[in-house]
Amino acid sequence: MAKEKDQNTKDNKNLLICFLWNFSAELKLILMALLVLCTLATLLPFIPSSFSISASELRFCISRIAAPDVVNSTSLAVVNDPGLENGVIKRPLTDKAVVNNGDIKLPSVLNNGVTKRSFTGYGWAAYTFVLMSAYRGGVNGFAAIGLSSKPLHVYAHPSYRCEWVPLNQSENRVLTDGSRILTDWGYGRVYTTVVVNCTFPATVNSKNSGGTLLLHATTGDADRNVTDSIPVLTESPNSVDFHLYDTNRRREKYDYLYCGSSLYGNLSPQRVREWIAYHARFFGEKSHFVLHDAGGVQEEVLEVLRPWIELGRVTLHDIRDQERFDAYYHNQFMVVNDCVMTH
Repeated sequence: MAKEKDQNTKDNKNLLICFLWNFSAELKLILMALLVLCTLATLLPFIPSSFSISASELRFCISRIAAPDVVNSTSLAVVNDPGLENGVIKRPLTDKAVVNNGDIKLPSVLNNGVTKRSFTGYGWAAYTFVLMSAYRGGVNGFAAIGLSSKPLHVYAHPSYRCEWVPLNQSENRVLTDGSRILTDWGYGRVYTTVVVNCTFPATVNSKNSGGTLLLHATTGDADRNVTDSIPVLTESPNSVDFHLYDTNRRREKYDYLYCGSSLYGNLSPQRVREWIAYHARFFGEKSHFVLHDAGGVQEEVLEVLRPWIELGRVTLHDIRDQERFDAYYHNQFMVVNDCVMTH
C-alpha cells in the first residue's frame, strides 16, 4: 500500500515537471513582466512630476506606425480628384509653390579672395509706426501720437519728416523735420509710445483752404531705408479756428481735466461709483474725466458710468484694439498723451 502511494506521488511530480517544461517560455515571460512592473512601481515615486506623456504624444506615436499607408492613400485621392469636396479645394500634389528668388543675393568671391555673403530680409517684425491720432497744437505746429518698434528706437536710427500738402494744388508744399519724443522711459516692450512734433517755420494753412499732413517715417536701414508716408491729419476748408491758438483770447474749457490710464481686469462697480462721485464733487462742476477701457469696463461698470456720461462729466474711450500691440501697461503712455492733446 505504501509502495503504491509513493508511486502516485512520483507520477504527480513527473506530471508537474512535464507541465512546467512545456510552458517554460511562457512562464519566463510572465516572470519578466512581473519583474518589470515591480521595478516601475518601485521607481515611480522618484520620477519628477513634470515627466509625463500626453495623449497627443501617444496618438502621434501610434500614428507613425500607420503613417506610410495613410499618406499613400491620401496622395492618390488628392491626385485623382483635384476638384471641390465639402467646400475645401483639394489641390494635386503635382502643383509647385511659386517662389520669387529675385531678391536673393548668392555668395560671391571678391577680387581679394574674400567670399561676400548677403542677407535678405522678409516681412516685418513690428510696424514702423502705428497711428492713434494727430492734432494741431498751434498755427504752425502739429503732433502725431502712436506706437513704433521698441528695438528700432533703441538700437537703430529712425527719423520722421512732416509735410503739409495743401488741398489747393496751386499752393506750395511745406516740409520740415519732425522731432520724436519717447514717453515710456524704457518701459516699452515690443512697441513703445512715440510722439512726433511737427513745427513748421510759418503758419500752416493760413488761408484755411484745407490740406493734409503727411508723416514720412523711415527705419534708418543703411541698405533699404524704406520710407512710409502716412496721412495723419486732414483739414477740410474753413475748418480751423485760429482764434483757439491766440493766448490772449483763449479760454480754458475745464478747470480740471483727468486723463485716466488704461482700465483693465476686474473692476469693482461699487469702487468706481465711489471714486467718480468723490472726485466729481471735489474738483467741481468745471472738471472732466476721460477714461480708457482696455477691457476692464464690463457691463456693471458701464451702468455706473452711464449717468456721468449723460451729464457730460465723463468721456469713455474704447481702446481694446490696442491690445494687438504689446506695450507697457496696456499702452497707457499713448492714451494719456492722446487725452492731453485732445483737450
